[in-house]
Amino acid sequence: MTDHDVRGWLEAVIVAAQDARWCTKPYCTTCGGLEFRRAFWTAAAHQAGVARARLNSAGDPRGLLESLSADEREATVRALVAGLRHLPPEWCSTDAFRTIILDLDPPLLRHGVPVDLATELSGSPAGEQLAHMEARERARHAERERRQTYESPQAVEERRRLKREEKARAHAIRLAQTRKRNEERREMLAVLASMSGAERLSRFATDSAVNLDSVPPELIPTQESEVANLGVAEAVALVARIGRRKGAWGRLRRMIEHRLKAESEERSSDG
Repeated sequence: MTDHDVRGWLEAVIVAAQDARWCTKPYCTTCGGLEFRRAFWTAAAHQAGVARARLNSAGDPRGLLESLSADEREATVRALVAGLRHLPPEWCSTDAFRTIILDLDPPLLRHGVPVDLATELSGSPAGEQLAHMEARERARHAERERRQTYESPQAVEERRRLKREEKARAHAIRLAQTRKRNEERREMLAVLASMSGAERLSRFATDSAVNLDSVPPELIPTQESEVANLGVAEAVALVARIGRRKGAWGRLRRMIEHRLKAESEERSSDG
């Protein structure tokens, strides 16, 4: 058997399968790729020198190796591996190549053929493609394990527990923040209550930290005497802060606006 014979016979089988439009799809559930698989196993057996009469009785490619002696079986497997090692690169990324590789692994294990496929194909295009296939299979296996672990009852319950704890922490933080705001509001209202009306108006005008919406109506000065003590700049600033608020704030705004208008008219008449 020459190198040329070894290098060309498996490629010839693949080309013939392509020309005949045989199915070469791995794990085909319709035809099982029987024509193609029978062809490359039979060709490998021929390369190994197995008598043709021995092959005619094995129509199923799985039955082919079982019908052979241990020595014939090993020789057939090694012949197929040698054919792969000399397969041109353009065929190593095809369905046909993957089908051959997948067909090799079970016989190697089932029939005890002492062949390390990765070692035998090392340094060849087939070996590189086999390494890619194994890497992808490892990645798929790892992803399946990761998904199974993620979807396990224990993992699901743990995520639920962590989510409950996170919700409880967030709720506790919100309650603490609410208590803090309420305390700050009580302190602010206590300070405002201790001030005179004029002092509160000045505070409202100049302290942006005072939330006007949190001030109860009874702490909003509405006496003209209190408004009269407010400086012009503070009066203008307070009107801007009150904006379009209604109720006691609206009455205070109108009172300040009336005062500012009266003072403006008075300055105009004096001028």
